[in-house]
Amino acid sequence: MSIKITAVITVKPECRQELQEVFQALIPASRREAGNIRYDLHQDLQNENRFVFFENWRDQAAVDEHNASAHFQAFVNAIEGKTDVLDIIVMRDVSENSD
Repeated sequence: MSIKITAVITVKPECRQELQEVFQALIPASRREAGNIRYDLHQDLQNENRFVFFENWRDQAAVDEHNASAHFQAFVNAIEGKTDVLDIIVMRDVSENSD
């Protein structure tokens, strides 16, 4: 069963430029992971300080490997103290069973 994650991150305005670069560096490294299906970053059009990652992983083991990876741990350290909101939503797709 694939795992889908939505991570909503509102950054402190004075940290936006710095963290945009951190976010951009995370994308290709995460996309190269064997268990990654999709890894996209979006910026809110009405709040330039809010970013949303949409992630799709093969299974929980792939999520666990991602969370333990050096590039993700560097990301976690880089955002520490520089965000106002961090909301992680972990989901499974139930629409495929709805006919």
